[in-house]
Amino acid sequence: MKKAIAAAILGFLLSGGEWAFAGELSIYGFVRFDAVFDDSKMQSHQFGFWVKPEEPGAETDGNLTMYPRLTRLGARFKPVKLDEGSSISGLVEIDFQNGGSESRQILRLRQAYFNLQRGDWHFLAGQCWDVISPIFPIANNDGLMWHAGNLGDRHPQARLTYKPEGGFSLAMAAGQTGAVDRKDLDRNGILDGWDAALPFLQARLGFEQPKFKGGAWAHWGAEETAEPVGGKTSFTSTAVGLDASISLTDQFMVQGEAWTGRNLTDIRGGIGQGVNTRTGEEIASTGGWAQIVIMPNAQWKLYAGATMEKPDEDAVPSGGRTRNGAFYAVGRYRPWKPLQVAVEYLYWKTTYKGPNDGIANRLDIHFTYNF
Repeated sequence: MKKAIAAAILGFLLSGGEWAFAGELSIYGFVRFDAVFDDSKMQSHQFGFWVKPEEPGAETDGNLTMYPRLTRLGARFKPVKLDEGSSISGLVEIDFQNGGSESRQILRLRQAYFNLQRGDWHFLAGQCWDVISPIFPIANNDGLMWHAGNLGDRHPQARLTYKPEGGFSLAMAAGQTGAVDRKDLDRNGILDGWDAALPFLQARLGFEQPKFKGGAWAHWGAEETAEPVGGKTSFTSTAVGLDASISLTDQFMVQGEAWTGRNLTDIRGGIGQGVNTRTGEEIASTGGWAQIVIMPNAQWKLYAGATMEKPDEDAVPSGGRTRNGAFYAVGRYRPWKPLQVAVEYLYWKTTYKGPNDGIANRLDIHFTYNF
């Protein structure tokens, strides 16, 4: 009752006093504190994607960073009936991983969308997770092992999903190219994804049963420049992949993804390399990840896994990254239901076309209060 009253007040205020929200608003989130130690230089010590090369004389000593940036707050608008067979719901979610100082962090919009449902059909519009690559490794929650074997991010999009009984589903989305990588190869102030005047397209055919979830998916996007880059003005981004989660027992699960594509920086592939600006070649890349999950009881979850991404070395420019990935082990413990204590260890290696390899041992200890 209190949540419904709060929702009505919020709706009244947001609308200038003209209407009252008819549904129920559910607030959720968590407060999280991370302490991360790296014994070598990462490209970013909080939002880590790859390890910097360890050249003689370069700084390769350890680093410690502590932060609450992953603290999250969300509002879930529960379904409101529109007519017989139709309902609408929504979600808004924020965290603090958007720059600023370590004591003056800036809000970041993670998700903001509504979902219209009628029978087996769902129409979603707003900012949400991509259709492709729907699961992710448990380690490195800041960077989700992007550019190291895991694809997908959040994009503004319109999505249509058909999910009848029987376990099959089909999701299709059109979204904003360049929302993540903000690529502007000709540096004219207009993002190349905008200049193409076409949305990216994504689709996933899924199948779900009590012990198995899996799917096959594809991505396509277009980019355009006003001036030639490497002799070209038009570029495409393509990817195909598979995902699977298999529960072998109530206490043991196997998960993973595998994919291949080219010019993938907007969906977090290519180790941050999409187009070779000297040759105009779209850089092809292949990758994936796998992990096992052990759940001995309600308090413990244990994970072990590996991630890997390997771009086409011939297409990567001199000094570029040719392989990136990590082995990891994670333990999560809940002494009480709202509180989680976790320890993550990653052995991370990045190879380069020319410079020495970068190798890092990364330890992340984090505490989370869920509400």
